[in-house]
Amino acid sequence: MERHWNHIAGIGLLFFLLLPGPGAAATPPGEALFKGTAVVVETGGSSLKERASLACRRWEKAGEGAVFFTAWTFPAAGRIDSCSGHQGGTAGGSLTVRSRDGRIHVSADHGRGLNIADGDEAPGAVDAWGVMLLLNKVENGRGRACDMQLLAPDREYDLGGERLAWLGAADKAQALEFMRGLMGQSTDHNLGQDLVFAVYLVRGQAAVSELIALARRDASSEVRKQAIFWLGQKASAVAVAALGEVIDAPESLEIKKQAVFALSQLSGDKGTPLLLKIARDNPHPRLRKEAIFWLGESGDPRALQFFEEILLK
Repeated sequence: MERHWNHIAGIGLLFFLLLPGPGAAATPPGEALFKGTAVVVETGGSSLKERASLACRRWEKAGEGAVFFTAWTFPAAGRIDSCSGHQGGTAGGSLTVRSRDGRIHVSADHGRGLNIADGDEAPGAVDAWGVMLLLNKVENGRGRACDMQLLAPDREYDLGGERLAWLGAADKAQALEFMRGLMGQSTDHNLGQDLVFAVYLVRGQAAVSELIALARRDASSEVRKQAIFWLGQKASAVAVAALGEVIDAPESLEIKKQAVFALSQLSGDKGTPLLLKIARDNPHPRLRKEAIFWLGESGDPRALQFFEEILLK
């Protein structure tokens, strides 16, 4: 079964398709993705965080306001492909990447949303990769990430002479640790929300645990809402339990409503039992109303039985 979205909050300009299955790259992509001079910062045994720090120190010497890209690859939950209908080149040609006003601008693939195929991840070796591109700016003598973009590893990107440090491949633990660090340093809510989506794309159960931690404890309510939304797409027993905890916790009504919506999005109607419990027993009338609405949208026979119970009393 596939879920379709026309818009993913915070992810603009470059749309891509995430699909599991054969044909995914068995080896991680490298700096050859980028046309132009890419400085390779890969040292045996060094962590992703250490490589990023080394790249920042290199270009902090360029002076206040200098901008530069860093990029790295991580094990993804499925194959990430570019969509068709390219601008700025023929199909399979280069996409241009530029920095402007503190943001990354990519000649985007238009006309397609994001499709994510449901299903269990295959155990074993990593066979799919995502690429994260970060735009960094030197502020107060230090390089800090100010924007990010997720890229497909099956395309070539023309940097037009802009500076880039290739940080190499990270395993799941390093990827999540690095994303967590970026969220802790950033005061940009848009960047924080984009990073939540990147966490969702990381392969494995650790990504679910990271989303749960963000949903429970992040200082930004928008980041917590995004984490709750993407938990609703993971469709695991752990995710269902975490969403239930959010509803029972002393959170704002908006956060709780987001958790109810996330429950309604779980595949296989896994959220229906908890939605029924909320509709019957939750002390907040607006939450009960929200749960009843999504039960009505579900078409689940258990929801029909519930409506018969309350309407035929």
